[in-house]
Amino acid sequence: MALMKACALLCLAFAGPLCMSHRALADEAPAAESQSPPVLPKIKGRGTFYYPDKAKLLNAQGRFLLGFKINDHGRAADIKIESAEGRQILSDSAITILKSTVFERPVASVSAVLGSQQYEMSFVFELAPCGKLEHFDVPKDARMSVCASPLRGQ
Repeated sequence: MALMKACALLCLAFAGPLCMSHRALADEAPAAESQSPPVLPKIKGRGTFYYPDKAKLLNAQGRFLLGFKINDHGRAADIKIESAEGRQILSDSAITILKSTVFERPVASVSAVLGSQQYEMSFVFELAPCGKLEHFDVPKDARMSVCASPLRGQ
């Protein structure tokens, strides 16, 4: 940015009116690099999906957005709840599912250190009939849905 301002000032000093874009150069911020979220590596294996019985008993449903990194063993690390719409028992279950998921190890780019990429995954827990709750805005391969029947007698 400082270099652009210096060039603009030199342009003003030496070229005067011939340098029409000096103001734009001096005031313009550098173009932001287009950074799309990192693509979630493929899932190699998953643990057991389950809808906690206590959540069924409470008729609990919800959706959760979890942020995490992937360690060099392909496991989720540094898991954080980015957004939660539902009971804690379901967010705990989402975290358990994510911890038991094994991802392909991400390939480190030149500018990224392995394990430093931040990923997101959306979890939806619904009691039948399912399909009413929408996932958070993440790619389709970063969504997990857990659907269950309510406990009998409910």
